[in-house]
Amino acid sequence: MEHFINFRDDRASLLKQYYQPDFKDLFYKIKDIKAPVKSELLMVLLDGQWHSETELIRIARKQQKYMGRVTLGTMMHMLNQNLKSNYVEKKFMNGEMYYKISDNYVGLSRAACSRYRFSLK
Repeated sequence: MEHFINFRDDRASLLKQYYQPDFKDLFYKIKDIKAPVKSELLMVLLDGQWHSETELIRIARKQQKYMGRVTLGTMMHMLNQNLKSNYVEKKFMNGEMYYKISDNYVGLSRAACSRYRFSLK
């Protein structure tokens, strides 16, 4: 006799396992970032790849003239503090700091930025 999986029960168990209720709050926090420098850096990090500190500083200097390593490090720390403790990952490689959005939050960040950011302009 064949065993059929009840789709409704299977979906409910998947939701319990993977749904995080705080994702809604995180989504709104990402969506509400208004600082142009943070917004621009967030748009660069949306690809989910590692980006060097030098690259991010060059991008940020287009918005804010006085941007350096300390300011960038502080901004990334504040993103982690305001959004989620593991939102931005960092690693030291080849004598330079690299940053990226954690794999768990890339999709959520893309949805928050692409869907609502462009409707505000």
